[in-house]
Amino acid sequence: MGLELGFRWNEGPRRSPPPPSPYATSLLLSQALLDGGLIQQRRPGCLFVDMDATALLSPIADVLCGALGAIQLPADVPVQESTTRRIAQLHARGYQFALAGVASPDDPRLTWLPMIAFLKLDVSLAPASAWMPVQELARQAGVALIADRLTEPVDYLRLKAQGVRFFQGDLLGPPQEETPRALPSCDLDVLARLFRLARLGAPHDALAMAAAADPALVVRLLMLHRLYLNRLRPPASLTEALADLPELVLIGWLQVLRTSTFDLSPHTRSWSQAVREQIHNYRARLIGARACSSPAELEAKVFDLYRRLCSREPVAPARPPLLEGGGPL
Repeated sequence: MGLELGFRWNEGPRRSPPPPSPYATSLLLSQALLDGGLIQQRRPGCLFVDMDATALLSPIADVLCGALGAIQLPADVPVQESTTRRIAQLHARGYQFALAGVASPDDPRLTWLPMIAFLKLDVSLAPASAWMPVQELARQAGVALIADRLTEPVDYLRLKAQGVRFFQGDLLGPPQEETPRALPSCDLDVLARLFRLARLGAPHDALAMAAAADPALVVRLLMLHRLYLNRLRPPASLTEALADLPELVLIGWLQVLRTSTFDLSPHTRSWSQAVREQIHNYRARLIGARACSSPAELEAKVFDLYRRLCSREPVAPARPPLLEGGGPL
C-alpha cells in the first residue's frame, strides 16, 4: 500500500552522517520523483516522506499533496503552536500525515490524531503492553495502524491476531537502495529568479518566459506536470503547464530544486546551450517561412519542439547520494 523513502550518502567515512533536513528532504524528493522517476516506474502507492519541523514549516511540505503521499512526522517533531497550526492548514487542504515512532499511548503527538491518516507503532521501542492501547486509539480515530520496525516473527503473529493489517520492517524485506541517473543540473540564477517571481504572484506567461531560459528546468516542470496532472495530452505551452500546477506546489518544488541543485557541469552547459540554439534557429525559420498565422501558433510550435527536446534526457554522471527505501508496508 505504500513505500517509505529515505536518504543516505554513498558508503564511505566522509559521507556517513545524513545531511540535515530540509536539505535531505529536498535531495530525496528531487532524486526519487524527478531523477529516479519512481512514480512512473513503480506505481508504489502512498509515499511516506519524513519531514522534521523545519521542513514541515517550509514550502517543501507543500509538494507532497493529494494522493501522492503522506508527510511523515518523526518522534522529534515538537508539539508546538507553529507545528500544530501548519499541520491543521495542510490537513484542511487535503494533505495526509503519518505519525511515526509511536511507542506509548501517552505520546504528546497523539493530540494530532484527528488530522492523522496513518499511525506507525514502533514495535522495537513500544512494550507489548502498549500495543493494544495504541491500536485502540488508532481505531477510535479512524486511523490506519502500521506496525513498524518489525523484526521478530512472534511479534508479527501476535499483532496480526490483534487485527493489525499493515506491517513494515526488516522481517518483511530489507531496505532497497537505488542510485538514480542524474538529470542535467538547473541554472541557479534562473531558479532564483523564477522562485522570486512565483512568490510575488507574477502571471504565468512571465513565469514561463523566465523558466524557458533554462532547458534543464523545463525538463523538470514538464515532469511535474505529468506527475500532478496525469494527463494523456501534454500541455500546449509552458505557460499552460505552469498554470496547471497549484501555486503552492510550484513554489514548493522551486524551493526543493533551489536546495538540491548543484553547480552546472560543462556537460549540462553544453547541452542547455545546444537546446537554446535549436529553439532560436527553429523560431527564426518559422518566422522566415511565414509558417504560422498568429503569434500563438508560433509559440505553440516552438514549445512543441522544446518539449520534445527536453523529453529526451541526456545521460549524465550519477550524483553522490543514494536513495534508500524503507521496504514494503
